[in-house]
Amino acid sequence: MPSMADDDEVLYKDIRLKRIEVPFYTFAEYTPQVALRMGYAQFEIQNAQEWDSVASRNIPYEVDLVFTKYPKNLKRWRTDYDDLLNDRMSTLLEMDSSFKRPEVKWNMILQTRPESEEEAKSYFHGFVIKYKPKRIRVIEEVKSPAQLKALIAGKATIKDSTVIKVLNRHPDWHNMLVVADWTGSMYKHGAQLALWHKKLLLREPDRVKHFVFFNDGNKKKSWQKAIGKTGGVYRAKSNDLEEIVETMEYVMKKGNGGDAPENDLEAVLTGIQYLEEWEELILIADNKSEVRDLELLTKIDRPIRIILCDFKGKVHPNYLEIAQKTGGSLHTIHKDFTP
Repeated sequence: MPSMADDDEVLYKDIRLKRIEVPFYTFAEYTPQVALRMGYAQFEIQNAQEWDSVASRNIPYEVDLVFTKYPKNLKRWRTDYDDLLNDRMSTLLEMDSSFKRPEVKWNMILQTRPESEEEAKSYFHGFVIKYKPKRIRVIEEVKSPAQLKALIAGKATIKDSTVIKVLNRHPDWHNMLVVADWTGSMYKHGAQLALWHKKLLLREPDRVKHFVFFNDGNKKKSWQKAIGKTGGVYRAKSNDLEEIVETMEYVMKKGNGGDAPENDLEAVLTGIQYLEEWEELILIADNKSEVRDLELLTKIDRPIRIILCDFKGKVHPNYLEIAQKTGGSLHTIHKDFTP
């Protein structure tokens, strides 16, 4: 029988399910997935053939078991909760042994919005299997929106993992305002940011509060780029992956930076001045590029944590100065340090 491992987990045999309550279940965007439907308070899978059609070429990496929490007090459930969970888990695991792989993440989602049994019956119940190809192509550089979407959907991967590794090293960073250089050479790093965020949206939705992307002035010529007014700075909602990806595509189409210096601090100031309720300020920067608007540093009074991409052993002096003067820190693929 299943048991409560703690307030946030349910233990079924050797499988730990992260227990998450939401008003209603939302299917993840840009995610290959199969929804295996079960009737309200039932455990038979109604459409097993949909998983059978993709199973030979793909492997599961995350499974959502979706219930409706009605009545809201689990002790008053008309259906025996433990028996139903046991029967649903047994049905799925008997269908395909690949779900038992230790690297598969499990979530138990409880939908809390229904106020009546009839309403609860209208909600989705069952399993949502998120999967990826057994063979994934490697992309050296991201050069188009199509490649960006392929990475975020898990249909491709990229060799560099600086952004993902730094963010994974810092589970203590919450409610982040993330300002990302979104010029041509940085597309592969921004794609990592979106991919990392996508994987955490369900389990840790409070990690990122705001996204800001900048492309150093859209398609302006160098002589048109006035300090503090260069432009090409855009924001996206952190809880809407579709809006994030659409914003990234839009900023790509508006311009790729053109010359080497970038308007990092104009973008940082835009985030500070117009966005609220964030705690950590993160700048994803190109260590090869000069900061065009370093003179704006006197206007910033918050520590900046800088993730240095394309770091080859020496920190660009502009980023060293930013970290020093704001009381911030520097982060490479392998190391964190405070100058």
